[in-house]
Amino acid sequence: MKFKGPMLVVKDMDKAKKFYTDVIGVRVIADLGENVTLTGGLALQTESSWSTFTSCDTDFFRYHGNDAEMYFEEEDFDGFLEKISALDVDRVSEELEMPWGQRVVRLYDPDKHIVEIGEDLKVMMKRLHAKGLTVEQLSEKTYLSIKMVERMLK
Repeated sequence: MKFKGPMLVVKDMDKAKKFYTDVIGVRVIADLGENVTLTGGLALQTESSWSTFTSCDTDFFRYHGNDAEMYFEEEDFDGFLEKISALDVDRVSEELEMPWGQRVVRLYDPDKHIVEIGEDLKVMMKRLHAKGLTVEQLSEKTYLSIKMVERMLK
C-alpha cells in the first residue's frame, strides 16, 4: 500500500483553488471539476461529490475542527508574510517562533481547514547560524544531528 496524499472536502472549489494557488503558491496538476489535485499531493474534493461518494448528508461534514493541518514550508518566509498581509486571509495566529527556532504562521483556508506555513528548515538553520549559534548549539536546539546541521548549512 502507498499513501498518495491528503484530500480536503471543500464547499466552493473555485475559492479553494484560488486560496491554494494564489496564497499558498501550489499549482493545479489535474482539474476534474469536483476533484482537483495540487502539487505536493494535496487534493480537493467538493462537498457535494464527496457526499454522493460516501452516501453521507452534507450535515455530516464538520468544518473548523481545528484538529489537523496542512503543512507547507516557504524559503522566503518574510516575503510570504508581506504577501498575506496584503490579502484578506484569516489567520489562526500571528507569526510564532517554535522552540527549535523555526518561524511559522497558521492560516485558515476558505473552509476553515488549518494551513501552517513554516520557514524552510535550511533557511532557518542559516538564519540562526548567522545570529551566532554554533553547529553544536544548532544541533542541541533543533534536535538534529551535527551531520544534518552541517548538511543544511552548506
